[in-house]
Amino acid sequence: MSLPDGLVAVQRVAVEVAERAAREAEPGMTEIELRNLAEEWLRDRGCEEVWSITNVGFDARSTICFPDEPPTENRLVAIGHVDVHPISADGWWGDCTRTFSLGRHPEHERAFAAVRDIHAATLARARPGMPARELFEGANAAIEAAGYRLLDPWSNIGHSLRQGSAYDEKFIDATNDREMWGAWAVEPFLGNDDFGVKVEDVVWFGRDGCVYLR
Repeated sequence: MSLPDGLVAVQRVAVEVAERAAREAEPGMTEIELRNLAEEWLRDRGCEEVWSITNVGFDARSTICFPDEPPTENRLVAIGHVDVHPISADGWWGDCTRTFSLGRHPEHERAFAAVRDIHAATLARARPGMPARELFEGANAAIEAAGYRLLDPWSNIGHSLRQGSAYDEKFIDATNDREMWGAWAVEPFLGNDDFGVKVEDVVWFGRDGCVYLR
């Protein structure tokens, strides 16, 4: 089970575009405007289509990141996220989320630090063939210990990903005992009633170990 070059390439595009969107988000910009920019940059990189909507949520709507909640005319004040889902010309799917904050807000900074630490610790615990449930349990315990709650409406921290499809092996949640092989998106999403923070990257679970795709 070797790491596909096509997956590496499309995920590199996903990360670059999500991080560019996070850098270029400006006060007063609408969610729709940032969505349109992100999708323009994806097209510039050869990804004409997306496999799920480009999620953008600002401030109170940063607690929402789900396909049935598209971007709105809500304008950016202090914090937000962008979640991109490019399809490459050869049919590979990517997935990346980045959160950004304008200015220095102590509660935002604390949450950023928590999600970064939890994301890194989750990636460090990943091992080929482990049950998805086990990876979830460690991350969820860390979210609760940090004083936040898991904001994903389906109570997971990620999902499987394949060329041309997602979710075939279901989610990284408390009920999934499937062994983790191939590509999985790891996306802890935490926060409170006022705002949320999320980081998402793809990990390849291969015979020789796990590879974090950037």
